[in-house]
Amino acid sequence: MDTQTTIKKETSLSGIGLHTGNASTIAFRPAPANVGIRFFRTDLVGTPMIPARLNFVVTTVRGTNLGLNEAKVHTVEHVLSALTGLGVDNIDILVSANEPPIMDGSSMPYVKALLEAGIQALDAPKRVLHFDREVRYEDGKARYRAVPAQGFEVQATLLHDHPMLPKSSITVRIDRDSYIAELARSRTFCFEHEVAYLRSQGLAQGGSLDNAIVIAKDKFMTNAEGLRFPDEFVRHKVMDLVGDLSLTGRPLFNMRIETQCLGHSHNIEFAKRLCEAAKTMRKPRGRVPAVEV
Repeated sequence: MDTQTTIKKETSLSGIGLHTGNASTIAFRPAPANVGIRFFRTDLVGTPMIPARLNFVVTTVRGTNLGLNEAKVHTVEHVLSALTGLGVDNIDILVSANEPPIMDGSSMPYVKALLEAGIQALDAPKRVLHFDREVRYEDGKARYRAVPAQGFEVQATLLHDHPMLPKSSITVRIDRDSYIAELARSRTFCFEHEVAYLRSQGLAQGGSLDNAIVIAKDKFMTNAEGLRFPDEFVRHKVMDLVGDLSLTGRPLFNMRIETQCLGHSHNIEFAKRLCEAAKTMRKPRGRVPAVEV
């Protein structure tokens, strides 16, 4: 049986938050088995802790935001995605502001830092989210369907009524290597017509072409690098999905997901459906299954 993991040594990154624009340093520290992923606000009195679990999601406006009492941490999905993509189960994340640094808009800077720190096995079995039937969630154009499977596969379709962003689909079987190669480098994006409104609402204060792609009416506005993939946008949506679903508190490598029009609020509602299915899993006669949710 696979064992739980953490990192071997502390590592940190610094930058600015995408939405707050605040200067921020994020430090990853090893953690013992069975504690999961935990955020700590080092800038607040008492260094309050916020568990990375569904019950602590407070909003999903342009990102996934966690909170406990007065302590909050915004836009956690890229950090969580990197950890889940690398199979890290337990870690303490110290943040010096209310949002992790966005870095280049992808999860790759986090991936590189975590790999440099090293990943080590712990003396405890992996905690797995088991469910034994199809799980569906629908809301408007958003569609999600999951079935039990060996391994983790996502088939995702992005639909937007925009001339520069026609229907785009990807199917990826996700493990550590494919996560790094196919998803981690994909960057966040927005539409040009949204920028002024977002900033008027206190969002995207730290956004720039250094950490995001802006989709204009007739072109993609990027840094000198240009697009990293022709279908970078749908890849980024899958990268976000991996991070959001990690809030179930379990690895996500035993299901096939088919989805379209995915976004943070829908990801979180779908994750709740998965947990409900795990809790109501049919028990085989004669024994009690080892189910953890």
